[in-house]
Amino acid sequence: MAYVTHAWESGWGYVWGTFGQTLTESLMESKIRQYPDGVGSYADVIRSKWLGGRTADCVGLIKGYGWLDTDSMTIRYGTNGMPDIGADTMYRNAAVKGPISTIPETPGLAVWKSGHIGVYIGGGEVIEAMGTHYGVVKTQLTDRNWTAWLEIPYIQYD
Repeated sequence: MAYVTHAWESGWGYVWGTFGQTLTESLMESKIRQYPDGVGSYADVIRSKWLGGRTADCVGLIKGYGWLDTDSMTIRYGTNGMPDIGADTMYRNAAVKGPISTIPETPGLAVWKSGHIGVYIGGGEVIEAMGTHYGVVKTQLTDRNWTAWLEIPYIQYD
């Protein structure tokens, strides 16, 4: 929860396919080649809003935490047992989950709707990487049509 709160407070941006790294021109060009529609179509907006800052997409916000090396405080792709998967696969792989109407008051759970995922921080609030124009934002749980909650696979809940 502290990780996603820091991302929100620090004004992280949104770029499809990123997971918390600083958006350099080189990374931007790589993501344009990888996602010509999802990134290339928004290249001007992305450059003007997010170039030089940290960026993540919705599931990348979660994967960045999962891949965090706490000794060096750097994100190392594909580490710590968390695979590079999308939001829907993360939901399908969750052993503990339920309909959004049954969400427990447990900060750090994920909230999900088809194609999108965020992190419940408690008190009816969610932090999510919302989209290119918005970046990482704090929203109200009831305002975003989430359909389910889940314990994020690969993360230990105490």
